Amino acid sequence: MPLIAESQIPTISITNRVTQFEKVFVIGLPERTDKRDALVLMASLTGIKLTWLDGVKGSDVTNKALPLGWDPTKMPENNLGSWRGHTNAIRQILSADLSSALIMEDDMDWDVHLKPQLSLFASAAKKIQTQPADNLFSQLPSPLAAPSPYGQNWDMLWLGSCATTFDEHLPPDLQIPAQERDGRKILILDDETVPSWNHIKGNLSFGWEEYPPQTRIVHVPGDNICSFAYALSASGARKALEYLGLEGQHKAFDNHLSDLCRVRANGMRCVGVVPSLFVHHRPRGRVDGDSDINVGGGNGEIREVGMTENILYSTRLNLGNLLRGFQPERQWPD
Repeated sequence: MPLIAESQIPTISITNRVTQFEKVFVIGLPERTDKRDALVLMASLTGIKLTWLDGVKGSDVTNKALPLGWDPTKMPENNLGSWRGHTNAIRQILSADLSSALIMEDDMDWDVHLKPQLSLFASAAKKIQTQPADNLFSQLPSPLAAPSPYGQNWDMLWLGSCATTFDEHLPPDLQIPAQERDGRKILILDDETVPSWNHIKGNLSFGWEEYPPQTRIVHVPGDNICSFAYALSASGARKALEYLGLEGQHKAFDNHLSDLCRVRANGMRCVGVVPSLFVHHRPRGRVDGDSDINVGGGNGEIREVGMTENILYSTRLNLGNLLRGFQPERQWPD
């Protein structure tokens, strides 16, 4: 399908104070105080109000609570805890009767220019929900009860992933029927917060040289990896809780989240963005402290300089500048 370029997207006032979701939930193990300290400081400096939800250890999930089809002998314990922690967050959206919420993991980073980035994304997301007229978005009911700058007919906004494959490039084991594929994309052009081609990672199915420099792509997800950050509307939370919480599980959580969007389970309506707006930060210090899911490794290795893939003006790396009132610095000079 033809690509639709957007170079003059009007600014939308987005707050929460920045995100315009009712809540921003962060999932993290209570003992990882280092991650909480960093994220609270970042959020304070960039105008985001966080609500913390304790992560879950797989050893604390009883076998009686597992959906039929989950084989705990094949699924690592840490993946079980990740699934339960995310499912608890999804359930909280419904328990608190929220119209929408952003869910993120506790090691996130984002650009210091997140507010204008979300403004551009919001306009593109609204447009993708209405073109073409006979798409899934316009066929399904259950619009958001409260007005949203991101449009009224979405279930999930996948704002943070580590790898993307577009619908038309899915491998044989993930392909869906041709008539159900959706290759719609909106290009956000001349985005000065997009790194140069050689510093963008995670595009599994295309080369960035196919697009103009400083382009961000808003699209209907084919297959994504990593559940860094995603927003759910109330209708999306209902659909997700049924598919992810009650159905049999045989994959890591992020792979099932991707399936939920890819096969449009329960009529799921998803919008993604690449490069992502939220990405896992790898801090200065012990490498084996990066992840609470993929534990082990590192062999005592020390990372001397922290980094975040795909984020040009990293909030985490600019904390010193923000605290002193200095201009943020680019992560890469080119």
